Amino acid sequence: MKKFIYVLLLLFVFSCTLDSGKESVSVNYSNANLSALTGKNKIVQKPTLIKLGIQPLSMTEAKGYMLNLFNLLIPDLEKTNITYQMAGNDIILTIQSHIILDKNMNILDSIAPQLDNIISALALNNRCFIEIMGHTSSVGPSAENLVKSKNMSISVGKYFMDRGIAPERIFMDGMGEYQWIADNSTREGRLLNHRIEIRISPLI
Repeated sequence: MKKFIYVLLLLFVFSCTLDSGKESVSVNYSNANLSALTGKNKIVQKPTLIKLGIQPLSMTEAKGYMLNLFNLLIPDLEKTNITYQMAGNDIILTIQSHIILDKNMNILDSIAPQLDNIISALALNNRCFIEIMGHTSSVGPSAENLVKSKNMSISVGKYFMDRGIAPERIFMDGMGEYQWIADNSTREGRLLNHRIEIRISPLI
């Protein structure tokens, strides 16, 4: 009888260990595989993009090209929680991470149609480069936040590539907690800081 109880206790402890292990996988970003972080910046990639048949824009063409792309995106963006602006000739889209990613870094079904619209516009207007940057709040260790932000950008970049955007057009990276846009001492501020920024810039 004592042996039976002992075996049951061992099984219980073992099952609890497995469950806790499963939970830790979804939140332990310090062990993430950073080799998945790929892509090079626009200057480095320009010759490769030209070889792929993507022609650079002249300085005079760039403004009108990007403005047309921005106007193409606006009708769909106005229906979403994605914020958008033009900064010079660049288009900047900002998405709070809880709107775009679940805790396992998967794209949420609720935002997939909006991302697909953006991707369709970028496929039709391929004379531009896409930088995807992950950002976090200051909650948690800085090193883990940095890794987490990189993995956020990888998840979004992979979604774009899986839907036909050439990998050579995409640069992914994460800035961790170091580029705040709001107060980290409030919940609202932390939600704003925990975000993905997609910068679309002309290939010139």
